Amino acid sequence: MIRRQVLVVTSVLLTGIAIIPWLRDPIAAADSIEIGVRSSQTQLNFHDPGPLETYEEIIRRPVFVATRRPSAAPASNSGAPGEILLLDRYPVIGVVIAGEQRMLLIRMPADDTVSRIKQGAVLDGWTLTEVTRERLVLEMAGSRKEVSLRNNGGSSD
Repeated sequence: MIRRQVLVVTSVLLTGIAIIPWLRDPIAAADSIEIGVRSSQTQLNFHDPGPLETYEEIIRRPVFVATRRPSAAPASNSGAPGEILLLDRYPVIGVVIAGEQRMLLIRMPADDTVSRIKQGAVLDGWTLTEVTRERLVLEMAGSRKEVSLRNNGGSSD
């Protein structure tokens, strides 16, 4: 009988010793430990991303280029090799077809920005009447221009 009582008391004590580390408050324990890497002046605040000026280089990167790196030289009005020009002055960036919505992305030569031209919109007097993956059709006063688009290694989807 005494053996049994000694075994019960010993097992309760060993269980208590094993449970004690789990009963401590982890935040209080972490505060008591000094971390030499973090200085008191440099407090990180992950909820404040900082001013937008610090992200200027990220914002300037092109969205539709896989590497997100700007091209080495800006495109000229004469057109770079392999570049498709709309009305001999607007480089075609891409075509967006989403359900019934169809639009064309072109680069404006004046301020080097990308503009969206929806099907049916007018550009320099020409109406964009058809937007497909293979071609663009522009019409003005009975005249019709067709611009053929070719797939330069992109997806055919």
